[in-house]
Amino acid sequence: MDALFEFLFRASVSMAVLFTLYWLQLRNSTHFKANRYFLLISLMISVIVALVPIHYQVTVQTSAKETFNEFSGVFNNNISSETTDTNLNSNISISSILHLIYFTGMAIVLLRIVIQCRKPLQIITKSTPKKINNCLIYENEIYNTPFSFFNRILINPKYFKQDEINDILTHEKVHIQERHWIDLFIIELLTVFFWFNPFIWLFERAIKQNHEYLADEGVLTRGHSPVRYQALLINQLMGTQVIGLANHFSSAQGPTRFKMMTKEKTAKRKLFRMVWGIPVLAILLVAFAEPEYKTTAPDPVTENISAIPINEETIKVHGSVRNEDGTVLTGASVIIKGTTTGAVADKKGMFELNVPKSAKSEIVVSYVGYKTAVMKVNPQLKEQTFNLQLEKEVIGININTNALSSDGDVPPPPTAPEEFSKSDEPVFIVVEDMPQYNQGFYGLERYVQKQKNKLKNELFFEGKKLEGKATVGFTINEKGEVINIQILTKSNNIAAKAATKIAGEMENWKPGSQRGKAVPVNFAMELEF
Repeated sequence: MDALFEFLFRASVSMAVLFTLYWLQLRNSTHFKANRYFLLISLMISVIVALVPIHYQVTVQTSAKETFNEFSGVFNNNISSETTDTNLNSNISISSILHLIYFTGMAIVLLRIVIQCRKPLQIITKSTPKKINNCLIYENEIYNTPFSFFNRILINPKYFKQDEINDILTHEKVHIQERHWIDLFIIELLTVFFWFNPFIWLFERAIKQNHEYLADEGVLTRGHSPVRYQALLINQLMGTQVIGLANHFSSAQGPTRFKMMTKEKTAKRKLFRMVWGIPVLAILLVAFAEPEYKTTAPDPVTENISAIPINEETIKVHGSVRNEDGTVLTGASVIIKGTTTGAVADKKGMFELNVPKSAKSEIVVSYVGYKTAVMKVNPQLKEQTFNLQLEKEVIGININTNALSSDGDVPPPPTAPEEFSKSDEPVFIVVEDMPQYNQGFYGLERYVQKQKNKLKNELFFEGKKLEGKATVGFTINEKGEVINIQILTKSNNIAAKAATKIAGEMENWKPGSQRGKAVPVNFAMELEF
């Protein structure tokens, strides 16, 4: 729901800026059609800019991955059942109150529109229209003033006894022919969502006023007498607006409407005032732009990598890779330390590898979410078996530092030396991907910061203070879902419950994978309030 309020805020700011531009530069212009399009486009731009902000890429370098292996022994135990409830309290939060107010306002404005449309729709559906000058006319005695409703005209029978009936019908016909109802439909729909924004009501007033200018202009350009037409408007001065989705003959009354009818036409060169909308739009786009962080790991420090010399004496190393529960870790990477030679554990967790016979020979076994195992090969043996059980690893996330990395303990090997890359020897590639939050560590940091501020505000209005530290553990499963949330350390219960709530409301991650297969990974996140 925070995303909704952020959208409403951005759109409201855009509406305020663009309407101010209209008020300062265009409201007194007689280019009514241009003004109509400017008002509509301004509304559309305000919504689009807020809904689909532009993105720019920022490349940042992350530090090496931090592990909290002191939690490995307790992470899998249900040690924190009292803090698994993500509700900080049973009271209604300030956020919930704001949501209630907003949706109540929406319901009231929508109900207002429905009530206003009910009677015109009843008149249209229950009466037979007259067709005059290709317009459908519905006589009724409910409304005193004539108005157009979509592509229909509703009029009181008394007007047919007046000599000015042709002027009235021409006025309403202009509204229909130029499809002013589309503008009204758009602005009325937007008032439902932005009812709290005073500028949306100013937009509505400006659009309806501009419609009347267009209709007046249409009547006069069709040869009707200006003096007679203005006298007719004066006679209708006491008419009142009935419905938001209708164009009323007597609406937008006052000196301004008469002034616009007699005003000297604005020079076409003044249309260039609309060009001011371009820098204003650029400012809005930049102001609401969102960064996309592309993380790059620092160059790993590795030993010299070399191929196994041809005809060198080797030791046959084989075995299996499982976890602490005995589950087979299919796809585990097994490489000879310092080389690009390796093997992959099969469906039964078995691997086989020829290792150079050397006092320094070691194999490195890695799997996402588990501690990397480094095993020394005995050079005195011709064949050696390793049945390994990898321990689960807890990846540390410290929000106060940029310590989150997407790499595993064993970095992918660098490009082989020139002479090796030209050989026919196979090059073993470690394919391991840690889970990633949307936009990486920086996306996670922004989410946590927003949640901290939200929780602090909620507790402030309840007379409580959010402070202290807590470390929350959680697992990112094969679907990227946040599960197994538990508090590992805490300084107080409020901090513990806040940390649990923050972890519980995270969006799904991109899951970790081992050679394309999604795997669960444990995390521990330190939070300080």
